[in-house]
Order: sequence, then structure tokens, then C-alpha cells
Amino acid sequence: MIAEKAMPHWTEFVQKCPVLFFILFLVALTRLADGQVADPSSRSLYTDEVAVVDLSGTKWESIHPSAPFCPWLVVFYNDGCGHCRAIAPSYCEFAAGLESAPEDDVLRMVTAAAVNCAVQLSTCREHEINFVPNFFLFMPSNCAAGAKESCDAGKMKEFVIRSSFRAQGLFRLEVQGIIKENMHADGSMMQRCVGMRRSLQAEKRARRGGESSSTDPFVETRQLYATDIAGAFFLTMWNEVSLVGLDSPGPLGAVKCFLRIVEAALPGLGADALLEAVAEIENGTRFSVESWQEAVLAARIPYYGAPNEVQWRTCKGSSPSYRGFPCGMWLLYHSITVNVDAGGDTNPLEAIQEYVRYFFSCEECRQHFLEFNFTRDDDPVLQLWRAHNNVNARLAPVKEGADPFVPKRQFPDAEICGKCRNSLGAFDESEVAVFLRKWYEWDPSAISTSTDESGNSSYFFRPGSPMPFYKDPKKQHRDGVRYDPVPLHVFLTVFVTVAVLNAGIFRTRRRSVRSLLHQHCRQKI
Repeated sequence: MIAEKAMPHWTEFVQKCPVLFFILFLVALTRLADGQVADPSSRSLYTDEVAVVDLSGTKWESIHPSAPFCPWLVVFYNDGCGHCRAIAPSYCEFAAGLESAPEDDVLRMVTAAAVNCAVQLSTCREHEINFVPNFFLFMPSNCAAGAKESCDAGKMKEFVIRSSFRAQGLFRLEVQGIIKENMHADGSMMQRCVGMRRSLQAEKRARRGGESSSTDPFVETRQLYATDIAGAFFLTMWNEVSLVGLDSPGPLGAVKCFLRIVEAALPGLGADALLEAVAEIENGTRFSVESWQEAVLAARIPYYGAPNEVQWRTCKGSSPSYRGFPCGMWLLYHSITVNVDAGGDTNPLEAIQEYVRYFFSCEECRQHFLEFNFTRDDDPVLQLWRAHNNVNARLAPVKEGADPFVPKRQFPDAEICGKCRNSLGAFDESEVAVFLRKWYEWDPSAISTSTDESGNSSYFFRPGSPMPFYKDPKKQHRDGVRYDPVPLHVFLTVFVTVAVLNAGIFRTRRRSVRSLLHQHCRQKI
């Protein structure tokens, strides 16, 4: 009896209202579903690394109760960026090493996280991310060393890490210096932040535990699929233009020029419809991500897949973190140079470089591409081909982020073009030019549907059939976009509130009825 009287109130609540307790438990659990911790099925370079927390937002109080009080190192990246892929293994190693940092090292408090700007576009725009990879250190306010007041959980400071991640020593020193200067790190705070990091890592481990990976053997596709060209065009319009925006004359002029050469060289990709959207912006319509992406959807770009899950054929890698978008962009650029009118006013390579200057989010890739000294006097087809092979030669020895099943090779090889090399093994550029113009030749009326080895329909160059379009392009594209008009925890909170109110009203009414019945019985007696 004594034990029952001493029973805590929450235990009595669980016994009397088990269903309501379960609902409240779900509300607390679904705080992670508030769009801050990324879904495990979402595209990420860090899916298999529990030491890196995948984020979709930076509303820290929604991630974990201790998140606003601890330092966070966040890499903003794009999973289609070659440099981002190359540093991913090193970042995973850095993140895993935080757990074994010495007790007096402030890095021990840090949680490593990542945001994929190709998926979490609004978060990257919120933090004005124009190039990737970009490292930010987020710190709680009012936590300076020696400060008596508690940390301000309502606002986090953000610091851009200037040191190159490749120079790990300098990178670590910069992060340590910022933390020491702006945060008081005592034993209790250290324990709190370490505990939070372990909790989030355990959550990620549990959430991805039931996932299964495909064991199908990978076979490289050597055929050119038009949907890969369309897929690259769709993604660069959908992601990269949306990330940068068209609020200033430079980006607006660059995208307009680029769309004009795409319209001229590759009719049927939908550039004409996007040029109309650009004209509206020039006439005073305010740019917004939502309206621009609506225009991209309405352009009927005939790629294969969905906005967040573009499917690749020619550019398919042995895993989703290999090849894909960068490969597709090269196909798009080559197709432009081959099919654009050589006598036109606009030099295609100048238009491409200007577009890359403003919209290619991979900073290192952008700088390398802008270093190419293209001229008006030489054949743009061969100039871009030489540039691409130079890149392949430079990246061939690099293993980080490279597909082990698709080595960087000089294109075209003998398997595809037997005439492209002379007896000494060197390229015969006259034969290469003939081959490239045939390989990338674009004819909308010569694109037909077919099925691959898995029975999936796709599009590739084949003479004699019209180019297919989706009958309802908005529905096709939107099938792959997740919309959450009401966050789950908000819905459940409202539901629980209504349930509690109804239960109270019902209980009050029941007491009133019982009281009336009791009075009525006493009057009879």
C-alpha cells in the first residue's frame, strides 16, 4: 500500500490513459520528422556513415533538446559535385575521430553533420550557399568563455571555415580556435554534447538498419541515351538555377544566353518554355524558387525519373554516389557544341563558360572549367573534347570519389571508334571530329522509346520514330517530390489536444449526468 501511494504521477497517468500516453510519445518521437534530420532514404553521400548526421534543416531545437547548446560542424555539399565526393571519405574519418578526441579537446563536443543542397534547397538558400563544399561551424550565442549567463538557445551563431579541408591540421586548428573563443566548455557541457552526438548517431544507425542494398552486378552502358542529356538539363535548371536565383543581371543574362543555345542546338528539351519564364523576370516578375521550379516542370523536359530521383543510363555509376549529374553535364555540353549552328552569333563555349561561372555549384570544378582558354578560331567540338580528355587524364589517378568500375579513360576508345587513332596510337582529330558529330547528333524526330534489360522504358537515338513526351508532365515530375503541408508532429499535437478536450468534456458531462441522476433518486426517496 505504501508503495502504491508513493507511485509517481506519470506512472498513474500511463496506467489510466495508456492510449493517450502512446500518442504523446509519438509526438515526442516525431520531432525528428520536422524536416531537420534527413530521412534515411534521402540522397546522401553519408548514408552509410553514422558519425555524420544528415540534416535537412537547421532548426536546432527540433533536432535534439541539446542541439542549440552544442557546436555543430556542417558541410553543405551537392552529391553531384565531384570534389564533394572526393572529400567525403576524409570527412567521415574526421567525424568518426571526434569520439576519440582527448577529454580536454573542444573538438570532442562537436557533432559533424551534412546538408545535401541538391535535395535541401531551401536550407542552402537560407544560409546563402552559392558554391560547395562549404563548411560552417554553428555555435550557441552567449556561451563565451567566462560568461556567467547560460547559452542562448534561441539563436545560433554561424562561422564560415576558411581553411581548406584538405589541410586537415589547419582546418582543425581553426575550428578549435573558434570554439575556444566563443564558448565556455566545462565538463558538464562536454558530457551533454557528447551524449547528444551519440544519441543522434544511434538513431541514424537504427533508422538505416532495415535497409537492404542491391546485389545486382554493375555493367557500364556504352550507348548514348538522350534522357541522360535531358536529365542533366533538368537538374541544372531545377537545382542550380534555383540555388543561385535570378535576382541580379549577371546570372539572369548567363541563363538567358545558355537557354538560347540549348533551344537552338537541342530542340525538344524545353528551353523555349524556360526562356518565356526568363522574359517574365526581365519584365519585372519577382524571382522565387517555387515559381521557377513550376516553370521547369511545365517545360516538359523529357528526362527519366523524378525531380529528386533522376535515373541515369549512359551515366549510371556502380552506386548512386558515382557519376550521374557531372557525366550528364558533359554530355549536354558536347551535344550543344555539335548541334549548334557554327555560323551563329553566339559562341557556344563562351555561353557555356558564362553559365558555369554563375551556376556550377562545385567550386573546384567551376574554377577548373573557367581556366580553359577556348577560342573562336578553333572548332568548338574539338576544343571541348580536348578539355574533357584533359580532365579525365588529371582525375584518372584520383581514387577518392571515383567509380572503381568506370575508370577515367580517354574518349573515344577503340571499342567505340576504331578509326579515331592512327597507327602510332595517337588520336586522329579529323576522324574524332567526324565521330563526335555522329555520336552527339541530335534529332527530336529520331528519338524513340525502348526498354532496357530490366524492362524499363527509356529513350535513345534511333531513326524513324517521334520523340515521346509525358502526357501529364506535372504529375510525372511531382510523383518524386515529397510535400508535407502539415508537419507530422503538428498534426499529432493538434490531434492530442482535441482528444484531451473531448475527453474532458465527456468526463464533465458524465459527472453532471450522474449528479442529476443522484439528485433525482434522492427526491424520489
